[in-house]
Amino acid sequence: MTLLKYDPVYVQITKADAAQILGITTRELDRRRVSDERCPPGFRDWTTFPPATRFRLTDIYRYSESIIKEAKPAPVELLLSQPENSEHL
Repeated sequence: MTLLKYDPVYVQITKADAAQILGITTRELDRRRVSDERCPPGFRDWTTFPPATRFRLTDIYRYSESIIKEAKPAPVELLLSQPENSEHL
């Protein structure tokens, strides 16, 4: 996926690409579209049959950023950030 030379506001990506950017499966993306109000719903591309679900790249970036902002450190990161544990590395 080489999208760097295009403005993400105008780039449409497939559901598989959106899931890959988010690091989740397409099934998980479908679940989040229903259960997470921050998750972009996407839109249908009716030029193909069956119609494909597509997403605007900026919407996926914005959703990813909101997930990252709410993320908590993994337990290993917490353990390594404590001074008494860093001297054993």
